[in-house]
Amino acid sequence: MTEAVGVAAERARLGRYLRTYRPGPADAGRPLVEAVVIAVGIVVASIGFVVGVPAVGALGIVALLAGGVWSLWDLSRSGSAHRRESRLDLYEQGMVASGEGQVRVVRYDSTTVRRKIVHSAKDPAAEGVSYRYTIVDTDGEPVVLRHGIECPRQWGVEIEQGILHAQLPVAQAALDAGQRLDFAPMWLTSRELGTGSESVPWSQVGDLAVVGGWLSVRVRGRAQPLESLPLCLVPNYVVFRALAERLHPTSVTGTAG
Repeated sequence: MTEAVGVAAERARLGRYLRTYRPGPADAGRPLVEAVVIAVGIVVASIGFVVGVPAVGALGIVALLAGGVWSLWDLSRSGSAHRRESRLDLYEQGMVASGEGQVRVVRYDSTTVRRKIVHSAKDPAAEGVSYRYTIVDTDGEPVVLRHGIECPRQWGVEIEQGILHAQLPVAQAALDAGQRLDFAPMWLTSRELGTGSESVPWSQVGDLAVVGGWLSVRVRGRAQPLESLPLCLVPNYVVFRALAERLHPTSVTGTAG
């Protein structure tokens, strides 16, 4: 696979090799918790039916089924993530994702990425964050990268920064030439920001606030936002954000994730 990755990167002219990310370690604590839930379900169900209390027995069966379903889902989720995303190689001009005998190539100057980062309400630490990046390869097909790969916070930033460096100069030149850039459903020009058929001048934009994974475009003097949508629906948000900061420096607030 290593040779195939190198050949694909050279063919796509991805430039200098940077680093490789592999499947991250499995959560050793989850199987133990699942086993405890299943064991408790068996014990409770047995006691309930032995002593003649059907309600307790039914409660044990529910716990047993819940533990079994949780275990199967977790096994399928982690297994599929490791199989599909066995390796991620980053280069100056793009990346190669490989696994199950497939090699997928992405060039930063022509790709589109949509990302979804969900922070657990119970665990705001890195371990409680779910990452999902959907990025288009050189054949126009989507490649889904998840947190099954080690260090998702690091490679996610590296990929988006690579896209930003490759596409921002071209996008800025297009705006300077009077063109409109689409980040469907959002779009922008050097004079206005819009969604669908509605738009407002940049001077009327209050801010582009990102809260809880949602982007809200607020307009001065209006109670309702121009647009409010999940950030994962905005393609190449990192480029959109950089352009918005240049066109209206005080408009972008909130975290990017």
